[in-house]
Amino acid sequence: MEKYLVLDIGGTYIKYAIMDRDGNFLTQGKVPAVTTSEERMLASLEELHQAVGDDYEGVAISMPGRIDTEKGWAYTGGAFTWLHDYPAAEKYGAVFGKPTTIANDGKCAAIAESWSGALADVDSGAVLVLGTGVGGGIVLNKKVWMGCSGGAGELSWLVCDMPAIHQGKAGSAIWAGKIAAGAIVPKFGLAKGLANADGHMLFDAYEEGDADAKEVMDEYAVWASSGIITLQAVLDLQRYAIGGGISARPETTSLIRDAVDKLFEMHPYLPFSKPEIVTCKFGNEANLIGALAFHLQK
Repeated sequence: MEKYLVLDIGGTYIKYAIMDRDGNFLTQGKVPAVTTSEERMLASLEELHQAVGDDYEGVAISMPGRIDTEKGWAYTGGAFTWLHDYPAAEKYGAVFGKPTTIANDGKCAAIAESWSGALADVDSGAVLVLGTGVGGGIVLNKKVWMGCSGGAGELSWLVCDMPAIHQGKAGSAIWAGKIAAGAIVPKFGLAKGLANADGHMLFDAYEEGDADAKEVMDEYAVWASSGIITLQAVLDLQRYAIGGGISARPETTSLIRDAVDKLFEMHPYLPFSKPEIVTCKFGNEANLIGALAFHLQK
């Protein structure tokens, strides 16, 4: 049986799995990640290598940043600010002594859902990963669209306030500043006078009918659906799959779906189709599954 070591490198943990070529998980776990410098990143990977051994054919890695999967280069590293124009596949592969591929985490989620998940039966769609920011990827004709530099699908930067973006107000002018968990939870906390509000508190209050939680989530649905309509005007996709930690709550997808339906009712002559809004299938395992899919394609 061909086996592969698959990694999802985050700022806090490196999630790992041994998988077969059909995407089945044989073993999996996570280890703390120390990613504040190249030396510490490589040391974290070496510790993982010592723990898992060498019984696999290759290494597939999901990571943040603008990634050229074909060349194995990371031009940026998201929160890993030290990482710039870096031959990540070569450097990480040297640790494990195996053929190694790298891919952007949002695009990993997209290819995973297109391979055997929520987008498997459509030709065109998008995954929206709603977490601290807004990640994701776009699938066109069954292939993840990379763009000319690997930057396609960076949905955090969908502009919501065009004048403000010219004033340097990126945080409040882009989509991430409207629908990311890091944007909506503080609004709820402010309304309740809570300094330590979190997503669980927000959704629990929403389920209980709390007026402040409902106001926050209604506004969230407006911004989420408006962004989808904007993307739809450019891409005319069949389906959007909602992922990330926030998607674990079923009301997230239903709120967005209802708001999209309302927009199409209000504007019946929109020159593009109404997309389906569904929940991602793979949740927190999407990046691992997608990293393997990219590895097997190369």
